[in-house]
Amino acid sequence: MLTYKEILKKLRPPKKKPRVWLLEKEKIGYIRLRKVASSSINRCLTQHIVNSTDQQDAVIDWALVKATEERYSSHIEHSVIRRDLKGKYFLFAFVRNPLGRVWSCYKNKIINPKRASKKDVLANREFYYDMDFTEFVDVLVKLPDNIIDRHLRSQSWFLRDEQGLLPDYIGKLENFDADWNVISSKYSLPKPILHNKTSNSVKITDICPRASLEKLIDRYADDIKLFGYQQAVDDTLKEYQTEDCQ
Repeated sequence: MLTYKEILKKLRPPKKKPRVWLLEKEKIGYIRLRKVASSSINRCLTQHIVNSTDQQDAVIDWALVKATEERYSSHIEHSVIRRDLKGKYFLFAFVRNPLGRVWSCYKNKIINPKRASKKDVLANREFYYDMDFTEFVDVLVKLPDNIIDRHLRSQSWFLRDEQGLLPDYIGKLENFDADWNVISSKYSLPKPILHNKTSNSVKITDICPRASLEKLIDRYADDIKLFGYQQAVDDTLKEYQTEDCQ
């Protein structure tokens, strides 16, 4: 039996504005994408802010990161980002292979949610703990970006408006160190530590039938094309034999 609070959460509409960090002194802005090293980057930006103030001895724990995020970031409409921020701030973001992002979200929020987070972040739709990955995919592909949780929303939704891409620079998680250096060399930002790297012992192709993977490829076709992941997707498809691997 669901509690009243849980029922309200299921009915709560998803957030429809990108979350953007703004550092006024440096004139840089970070457009946050969930499941793309966002927690590590949040911590990094918090460390940078602390280092530039009289709080240099502060412990960079979760509470401080959260408080700093609340102070230095907000949900901003795409049109406002375009009108008021682009050209005045160096806007950056990081993306990742959409298939890897979905797989990470499934493991983090469906298989190990109690270990990874105290929040049931996907509970406002048809997802539930320990659901089969094939069923997870079937639910996911039915939900458009204006409805689906931000952890599974297309990355292009956050980073593009009708005029084109919003960030001045888009790095890739798969090339994180080199791409982060492009930013840190200009703005002297500390290097994030990617705490949430998961084991490669189980891959998406180990439990996902090819038919389900093809559904994901179709669902995130825009991300795959826009951010240059077609070769990576083709390589993943090559891992399948004639019959589905389950």
